[in-house]
Amino acid sequence: MIAIRWCDVISEAVPSIRPARFAGGRRPVRHGLRPGATAMALAAMLVVAALTAAACGPTATPTVPFFTQVPIGATPWANGTIGQYGLHIDPSLLARLPKSVDAYPIVEDPDNESAYMDDTDRSGLFDRLAAARIGDPATENWLVLEIGHLKPAPGASDAPDALESWIGDYAAQACSQASGVADFSQETINFWIVDKSSCGGGPVVYTLSLGNGVVLSMFGLGPLDLGRRLISAIYT
Repeated sequence: MIAIRWCDVISEAVPSIRPARFAGGRRPVRHGLRPGATAMALAAMLVVAALTAAACGPTATPTVPFFTQVPIGATPWANGTIGQYGLHIDPSLLARLPKSVDAYPIVEDPDNESAYMDDTDRSGLFDRLAAARIGDPATENWLVLEIGHLKPAPGASDAPDALESWIGDYAAQACSQASGVADFSQETINFWIVDKSSCGGGPVVYTLSLGNGVVLSMFGLGPLDLGRRLISAIYT
């Protein structure tokens, strides 16, 4: 059974605000005065000092907006991580997919990634892998997916056999809690050749090669058939 979990990552960040710098007035310079002009000169100096203080007083501090919640990448593997059998969790693989399907966001699934990275079957086939989801089984429309990069095969003829084996194994695993695989077919969706399986209990399973050794597998349920819509939104 493939577990379906979710996790939202939010970080708090408050930018520092540099305090304003204040300028001060220069000290008045004393000059020699005639005895009769002392009071008048003193009054004039006080006026000048007052004007200088007003001109050189503290300036208004500009208002700087700040944010207390800044979303970061939806992944706990900022630099990726490697399982005990050498499988590298690589969220960058999700860049091959659109960010959403019919306004349903595709969200990385770190709990499934944590389980997959120590899976011997996946580790034997892929060198890099990422997992994601749309919704969850409690909703009307949901989809669970994983995207991986095949390990370089010792011989070119081995790669098709490995992929064929994965297609069947993945469908069996996905349908294991949904009355098993009921039927299998291959069709073209948006120019992609897609292997499709239907579970006896309703979910539909899709697997396709995106080229350059990248394989996308997914299963889901719901009237929108989010798996088919996702494939229709992939162009490169």
